[in-house]
Amino acid sequence: MHSMVGYAPAVFDLFHVGHLDLLRRAEAGCDRLVAGVYTDELAESLLGYRPVVPLIERMEIVGDVRHVAEVVVVAEPGLRAAWESIGFGRVFTGCPDGVAAEAAERELAGTGVRVVAFEGLAETGSAILRNALAGERPAQDRRTSVA
Repeated sequence: MHSMVGYAPAVFDLFHVGHLDLLRRAEAGCDRLVAGVYTDELAESLLGYRPVVPLIERMEIVGDVRHVAEVVVVAEPGLRAAWESIGFGRVFTGCPDGVAAEAAERELAGTGVRVVAFEGLAETGSAILRNALAGERPAQDRRTSVA
């Protein structure tokens, strides 16, 4: 019997509950989940900033999440090379704008890979954490404070 391999590529910087939510949902949509962790250089070229947490530490964190069967380094943009190497049947994204999912569908056309874009992931995200580290507070902070 052939198992369905899923693939969830991301930077996974400042690991937070949004990442955990993505990996939990992705694991539920496949038999074996492979997480791809972007190199510092790739993250900087795609997003315009270097991750706070070094690659090796991000890989260790993601690898210790029970939903993840394997962790791989992502050193080049795009999904085609990863698909050829891993052979995944589903790719998972948590990008809310839908652009990433559409680009993935175009790139993987003809492969039979199903692109799954999750909406409504847990609110805490890397941008919120980076802003907090910079001393900025979100315009509307819905969390309650405990004094």
